Amino acid sequence: MKTTVLPRLGVAVAALALAAGVSAATSGAKVDASSCTPAHKTSTVKKGVLTVALTNTPPYSFQKGNKIAGIDSGIINALAKQECLTVKFAPYTYVTAIPAVKVGRADVAIGGFYRTAARAKQVTLSAPAFLDEMTLISKDGASTVDQLSGKRVGTVVGYLWVDDLKKLSGVNVTVYPDSGSLANDLKVGRLDVAIDGYGAAIFDAKGTDFKLAVLKKDPRITATSKPSQTAILVDPKEWKLAAALNDVIAKLRSNGGLVKILKANGLPASAADVGSPRLI
Repeated sequence: MKTTVLPRLGVAVAALALAAGVSAATSGAKVDASSCTPAHKTSTVKKGVLTVALTNTPPYSFQKGNKIAGIDSGIINALAKQECLTVKFAPYTYVTAIPAVKVGRADVAIGGFYRTAARAKQVTLSAPAFLDEMTLISKDGASTVDQLSGKRVGTVVGYLWVDDLKKLSGVNVTVYPDSGSLANDLKVGRLDVAIDGYGAAIFDAKGTDFKLAVLKKDPRITATSKPSQTAILVDPKEWKLAAALNDVIAKLRSNGGLVKILKANGLPASAADVGSPRLI
């Protein structure tokens, strides 16, 4: 998910978060470098540490206790294990995570980020990890653009479809900073329809009687034409780390590990069939 062009304020906030150690945590046991041989010669912001900008958007990435969890986190943990790195993370929003990676405050950012041409100009994008789809969450099972007419609709900042939604006549659109805020307003009745990625929608609707439906193709919403590929964002200076990450993604795809990670987080195995890499 997420395609937002970031304001200068976001750079400042991101830079302070890790520099100040705000809510920073270590995920998993520290690596004993003397008993571990990395598969690649990588470089990171801090030697022996993989510094992660974590966006709290289940099931893509979230904090569980003192560890990172979710789909992207499963990939990152595999990378850390392969390269003998200790994972350290701090929470970020989608607005601040990209500049944190861009300016080298974090090695990677995770959270189901979409592979976009605009984003590729700022950071290094990993190979496609999995597919995500535009999903409606509602009481009546709405699945078409026309069914949004007259409705109070909410979505999350940075999604590809935000601008297209705002152009729809008769649709009142509210944009939220994260999936949690979106889900809360849906549950208390401030929204009629919430729109999120498929994976996040599962968590948004968890424990409720709301129905999920992938939005049917419609020329008014460009994002309905083809499911978006996700990527993990990498510090553009750390090309060796990016190569190691792509190697891990390829291995997980070939040995079935990626499908296990997806299923464990509520996504179907088909989400692993990303096709050829593309930018949107």
